[in-house]
Formats: sequence, C-alpha cells, structure tokens
Amino acid sequence: MQQLETQVVVIGGGATGTAVLRDLAMRGVAAVLFERGNLSEGTTGNFHGLLHSGGRYVVSDRRTAEECHAENQILRRIAPQAIEETGGLFVALDDADEEYLPRFLEGCAAVGIPTTVLSGAEARREEPHLSPAVRQAVVVPDGSIDGWDLCTGSVAAAKEYGARVFLYTPVTELIRAGERVVGVRAVSQADGEEYQVRAEYVVNAAGPWAGQIAALGGVPLSLALDKGTMVVLDGRPVKRVINRCRYPADGDIIVPVGTAIVLGTTSVPVTDPDNFVVEEWEIDKVLDECVQMVPLIDEMGLQRVFAAVRPLYKPPDEPEVDVVSRVFYVLDHEELDGVGGFITITGGKLTTARLMAERTADAVCAKLGVDAPCRTHEEPLPLGA
Repeated sequence: MQQLETQVVVIGGGATGTAVLRDLAMRGVAAVLFERGNLSEGTTGNFHGLLHSGGRYVVSDRRTAEECHAENQILRRIAPQAIEETGGLFVALDDADEEYLPRFLEGCAAVGIPTTVLSGAEARREEPHLSPAVRQAVVVPDGSIDGWDLCTGSVAAAKEYGARVFLYTPVTELIRAGERVVGVRAVSQADGEEYQVRAEYVVNAAGPWAGQIAALGGVPLSLALDKGTMVVLDGRPVKRVINRCRYPADGDIIVPVGTAIVLGTTSVPVTDPDNFVVEEWEIDKVLDECVQMVPLIDEMGLQRVFAAVRPLYKPPDEPEVDVVSRVFYVLDHEELDGVGGFITITGGKLTTARLMAERTADAVCAKLGVDAPCRTHEEPLPLGA
C-alpha cells in the first residue's frame, strides 16, 4: 500500500472536480485527485454541450441565470479552445410562447444578457430551416462547449503547479479519526495498487455519486438525482443553439455540436446514477418537441441516444418544491453533520463549474488558513494532454 500525504484530496474527475484541483493548486495548496474512471466520464461527458447564456433560467431561476451569464463570458476568455461561438435563438411558436416573451426579455435585461428581437421572417433568413410557425426569435449569446477540453485543461494546469491525478482509482473509504475525515483509501483498477492518503481536507466533487462517497465515511447526504436524455442526429441543419421560448420543459433545446445536433432534454427522477435506462417515450418526446422548431429533424438520421444524471440538492430546511433549483451548494459537513475535514460541492451546471470550484477553494483555504486569491478567471486554461 502506498502511503501519501497531502493537504487536500479531491474526489471526482468531472468539470467541477478538475476545476477544484486547478484552483487549489494555483493557490499553492498541495492537492491530489482521485477519479474512479476517466476524466469527464460521468455527467460532464454526457451532457448536451450547451454553453449557457443564462437565458434558459432568467424566469425560473434568476441566481443560476446570473451565474451562467457571468461564467459564459469568463469561459470565452480563458478557454476559447473548448468553445464554438454558435450564438443562440429563443423562438416563439404560439400564443403561449409570445405571452412568455416579455417576461423572458425582462429577465434577460435584469441579468444583463444582451438580446436582439427578430421577426419570424428575419429569424428564418438567419436560420432557413426554422419552422414557418416561428413568430419571433430572440438572439442570445449561447454557445457549444466541450467538457473534455475543460477537464484536460484543468488537469494540465493543476499538474503544472504540482498536483497529482489518479485515474481509474476509485476511493473505497473515507478515513475517520473520531468526528473528522483525515484522508482516503483508494484502489487502482489497472494494477490493484492500494493508496492510503492522509489529508487535512477531503473535497467531495463526485457529482451524482457524491451521496455514495459521503456514505463511505458515514456522512449523510441526500441528493435529488435527475436523469436527462439526449438524442443525437446526423447533420447540422442549424448554425445556432435553438431554444423554445417558454418556461424550461422537456425537449426544448437543439445544440449544434461538431457535425451533428444534440436534442435535449428530459427530466426524470432516478435513485441510482449507475442504474438507469433511456426510455422510448423520452426519445419520442424530445423528437416531437424539437421537430416543431426545426421540421427537417423529421427527415434526419438518428445517430445515437444517451443520458446523464444531474446531482441536484435541496437544503433540508427549505420548503418542498416541484422543481429543484439548478443552483450549487458548498456543503461544510462540520457545520451540517459535525464531521470536520470534509466538504461537498454539488448542484450547478457545467457552465458554472469554474465558479463552483472557486467557492469550494475559498471554503477550503479559509479552513487551512491559506490567504491566496482565486486566479482561475484570469489565467487561460492550457490545452490538455
């Protein structure tokens, strides 16, 4: 068994975990990351590819909209290699959409998202395959983003500052000393090598598996796991991200990614992030909704379908709601559960992963007595290996 010591162990190799590793390393904190598979293998590698402008949430979730809008601009500046500047449209097709439109524009203005309103004819000149039913469209700064590039870039940056990364090495235990987590045990799937790592803090950035990681140390953590199904079609009939101008619902996003389009998404509660299936009704729902915006979809070839699980969190002291917010939470388990040395970062979106990491690193550094500012919003993200 290899015996290691570090200041912080980060668990999870998705966009958030790798961003936490980068942020800590840039602040001079010794950090090690463990990931049970490859980078971006979980939710990060199985989302629809949308770099959010914030528009989707300006009516339903103002805080998330503000965070997405700010991080959209930062990511364009620090990680242009991961982004395609597609732009986006929110299209109104019927009376209900047009009734929603003023609230949408008001929300965008409040957040600071730049918009331009087009007539249906103007929108179709920009995107000829839009439905004749489109009455109005709103231009927003959506884009397409590659989660793999974000993860590999964060890891490359973190390694430059001395961080270590262990892939295909799942954590098997959170080591406790009384009411404190003091490290982890992990086992390599490649060669069976065992690791025992002593650390001052452990950061749980395992996405929908965060509850399982917490349980390894006897720490309670209840997440609202939510499956989203995506449909990939061969070809790219639109240049921009196309959104339905309405309150967020199933099947209202079309994202150009590479030479294809990704249609999304659904929202279905699940209990196990490793045990779920894509159901036929989900595929039909997504296709039926998206074809209303771009009728050519009905003639396109289906390339594949896939799904990911969102790790949503509702604080126990908040009232019950039908839809759990997409905001993120930095959970200090010393305050919540009386267990020191352990912090969970959960919720949020890929677009806000850098900000999530900044807030997590702020919390960890405050615990460690490290007085170093965040610089991840200033330094460009390197190309990953």
